[in-house]
Amino acid sequence: MRAVAHAPLALAICRVKDEWFAFENNCTHEDFALTEGAVDGTEIECALHGARYCLRTGEVRAIPASCPIRVFPVHVVGHVVQVELP
Repeated sequence: MRAVAHAPLALAICRVKDEWFAFENNCTHEDFALTEGAVDGTEIECALHGARYCLRTGEVRAIPASCPIRVFPVHVVGHVVQVELP
């Protein structure tokens, strides 16, 4: 899992097996980088208070978060990981 430098928003990417995920690197419960937490399967857990999110959909899987995170489509072209941003 890595935070993306020089992105127009707080962005992180990670790979789980052969699947890539790009997501907003900010817990919606409290302003805290999700890259400080841990990935468990296709969920990420915020290290601050334990909120969990689905990496595929962004939906909340465990409180105290109540709002989803934004997730973005990822394409791998050769050795380059590309993220579609709005």
